Amino acid sequence: MHSNHDFFRLAGRRLLGLLAALAAGSVGIADDKQELLRLLRQEEAYGPISQRVPGKAPSTSARAAQESPQIRTSSASPRPPISRVRSASPIAPEKIEINPAERRVKPKKSPSWLTSYTIGPGDTINIAMYNRPDLFRESVPVGPDGTVSYLQAIGVRVEGLSLDEVGEKIQSEIRDYHPRAKVFVTPAELGSKQIAVIGQVKEPGKFALDRPTTILEAIAGARGIQVGQVSGSAFELADLERSFVGRDGGKLDVDLSKLYFQGDFSQNAQLEPNDYIFIASSLRNEYYILGAVSDPGRRKMPTKLTVLRAITDAGGFTKEAYKMHVLLVRGSIHNPTTEVINVRDILTGKKADIPIQNRDILYVHKRPFHIAEDAVDSAIVTFVQTVAAEVVNQNYNPLSIGAGD
Repeated sequence: MHSNHDFFRLAGRRLLGLLAALAAGSVGIADDKQELLRLLRQEEAYGPISQRVPGKAPSTSARAAQESPQIRTSSASPRPPISRVRSASPIAPEKIEINPAERRVKPKKSPSWLTSYTIGPGDTINIAMYNRPDLFRESVPVGPDGTVSYLQAIGVRVEGLSLDEVGEKIQSEIRDYHPRAKVFVTPAELGSKQIAVIGQVKEPGKFALDRPTTILEAIAGARGIQVGQVSGSAFELADLERSFVGRDGGKLDVDLSKLYFQGDFSQNAQLEPNDYIFIASSLRNEYYILGAVSDPGRRKMPTKLTVLRAITDAGGFTKEAYKMHVLLVRGSIHNPTTEVINVRDILTGKKADIPIQNRDILYVHKRPFHIAEDAVDSAIVTFVQTVAAEVVNQNYNPLSIGAGD
């Protein structure tokens, strides 16, 4: 039987091996999960490895002493709070360029679809021929395949064309039968351009974008934000700090909390086709772990959760993950507070494992970074895309909130 001294010495060797693998980036998914979980269990039972006394399991008072300033900052020297922009790391890294496609999308003052409407499935059009009222056709539907039919022009593809271009194309198709025809096309009902309002609104769903529509008008079209009652008092069920407008796979650069609570109408952007408004819930007890982990996504928030346990619960790092640092995003996604967390410092006991709070986002990047600015855009865009994927796949089901939460 091994003595306690041998146990701690063996644990120390395994930890050094893990750190070497972390530095080399060679730890596989299964190894990460096993090693992180083993270290977590040992830390819960004995405290951080660097603070253990060989041959003796620490007592309750000894565990309290593990909060000494030599190992981690105490109440006299608290751990730096989560800060906006950058970590307190002394490393001066080379600036990493962020892909411009990962930047937040700027709203347009005059959306292009308003200046030149293009036809698509769901629209109906009126087709007329000059000086031939008998050939007028009203409310001709654009088929699911993007085609229309008129007289001898059968199955003419018009999707993506303007009204004038549709008229010219139909005119070209019937020229053999009507050589001097002049065809005019006008809209009857516009239904091909749509937006979606999802989340904590009274009537979520898709809505036709048949006129200029702002964010507030779209929310009003969904009958407004859901309201609950407690002891006869009404309260809104939305968390606007984490609500957003999605566009082209990114987040539209508007702050819904400023729009709603501060009346900042500069945030009330015009919507474009395929935009979606997500109104987050203020009741769900959840967090997100995203990026280079084996099983990224939204998770139920347990009573107690730390960074290492969250990574372990997500199956550990992938082979492509940058394992030295992870990014913690907290608060509003429009103006978040961030912290770069040094995983190695936690594993070696130099710093305590950091608790995860309700609605936190933990992001594991594939590229090295040392300051939050290098990764926060990627984290927010990944969050937006994850929420969108959950909605599209109809997997965004409410998470039950237990009595103990």
